[in-house]
Amino acid sequence: MSKKVSIVIPVYNVENYIKKSLDSIINQTFNFNDIEVIMVDDCSTDNSGIIIDEYASKYDNFKSIHLDENSGAAGKPRNVGLNMASSEFVMFLDSDDCFRRDAIEKLYRNILRDNELDIVLGGYKNIYENNKTEIILPSGNFNESLFEDTKRSVDLIKINPAISAKLFRRSLLLKNNITFPEGIPGQDLVFILNSFFNARKVLSLNNFIVYNRFLRFTGINKSISLNITQKYLLGLIKAYSLTLNVCMLNKIDLELTKLILIHHLQFFNNQILRKGFSLEELSMLFNSSVFNEFKSHEFFDLASEFKLIFDNIENKNYYNGELIKYIRLNVENNVFYKYKDIKSILNQYKLDNEILIKNLRVKEAENYYLKKKNKELNLEITEIHSSKFSKINKYLKSYF
Repeated sequence: MSKKVSIVIPVYNVENYIKKSLDSIINQTFNFNDIEVIMVDDCSTDNSGIIIDEYASKYDNFKSIHLDENSGAAGKPRNVGLNMASSEFVMFLDSDDCFRRDAIEKLYRNILRDNELDIVLGGYKNIYENNKTEIILPSGNFNESLFEDTKRSVDLIKINPAISAKLFRRSLLLKNNITFPEGIPGQDLVFILNSFFNARKVLSLNNFIVYNRFLRFTGINKSISLNITQKYLLGLIKAYSLTLNVCMLNKIDLELTKLILIHHLQFFNNQILRKGFSLEELSMLFNSSVFNEFKSHEFFDLASEFKLIFDNIENKNYYNGELIKYIRLNVENNVFYKYKDIKSILNQYKLDNEILIKNLRVKEAENYYLKKKNKELNLEITEIHSSKFSKINKYLKSYF
């Protein structure tokens, strides 16, 4: 019997967290028998593989897959799981995070509202080791936002690429051959943007938390985004190159593409600041073939302001926070000005239209009124003429 939602989980050395993650699926308000869970072990060296096998033997709708060799990132396990998925809709969950109890039910119920909805999403909660929490929600003035022109929406591209906060129509991914880049961090960014740009409609539930994201700063299994290494940073640079490819392939507006990239370059700069790399380490990073390939991307022939950053790096100025802020400010001013200007024009057009319709209605009413009055006047004139002729005839008859 086919399931309604498939959930793909990449697994690697999470023996202390995986049970809580899997139990968050079992305890959903959504019918458990309508869920398919595909767990893909990326050659864990702890007991993670044994744990997922136990769940697969206990529950018929749980499947455990073991890769032959470690892929180095979540992209390949996710692709393997996606290829095995059989449901109409698919979600992804990291093996150390947990869905909120009504996550699947709420997203599923909303995507059924419209056959053209390809993605429904919400927000998430960061939970840190010191129990500090941070809620990340999609921006919006209302409870929900519907995006139909998905290739031109500033608000849509500003949504956090958190993969586990989204429900996808699987046909969207199959039809457009959307997969995760393999072997690099940041692959969810590429996947999400590609999905957004190809979706017919996207619905954002602006006040709904889909999952809890647990962030670990210490230990050998600390969160990937907090484990800042040369390999991690090189992987991000590759992801940014692929992001530019996706934007250009989908013919995304130049200014929107700039906005996407500058946000991530700011994140990248913050990461190298947080780690505190030596000048020698940074020199190796920015003279690597990966970075040289990135800065040679054809996009930068159109976006020359980014070359200021590259010029600084060539002069061994590796921390470019202030320059990135300056470029971001200019890009945002240009993008948001254009966006607000377009909205202003559309709003003015709508207002003019409403005034025109109102005037037409008034004229139509006036026209009807005038016709009626005209008819009444004609009748009165006829009566007057008739009366005059009657009096004249009477007078003539009396005279003769």
